[in-house]
Amino acid sequence: MIYNIFYKSNKDIAWSTTGIVNEEIKKAQADLGLSHVALDIPNHPDENFYMNSDATALVEKSVFNCVFSTLTPAIDEVVNVTGVPVGTEVFRDGESMGTMSDTTLTLTTQEPGQYKIKFKKQFYKTHNPVTLTVKRYE
Repeated sequence: MIYNIFYKSNKDIAWSTTGIVNEEIKKAQADLGLSHVALDIPNHPDENFYMNSDATALVEKSVFNCVFSTLTPAIDEVVNVTGVPVGTEVFRDGESMGTMSDTTLTLTTQEPGQYKIKFKKQFYKTHNPVTLTVKRYE
């Protein structure tokens, strides 16, 4: 099936259709900063795909495969998160904590409570937050 795909400068898909796209629509979208390509592909392009560098195919986004050493640490316990791709932005409770320069994240829990850890990286699928529940000493 032929899809008319409009995508952003970072190669993320903005929207697509199997309908007719005339020059007026293409120009209006270009004025919004979107590029256009028509591709014959089997599946509907969505947020799980991005445009390759020469705009000839879609690429499926990667999945985060991070492993937490524990999800229920005690205060002052170290939590290691392995398998985090270099360049991943790390969020705690929605606030950016920085970008990974290594593949292992080391967290030291200092206050009891629940914390949501989330990862974000270009060309990766949306990561569902992981909840760390920090306990007082037992």
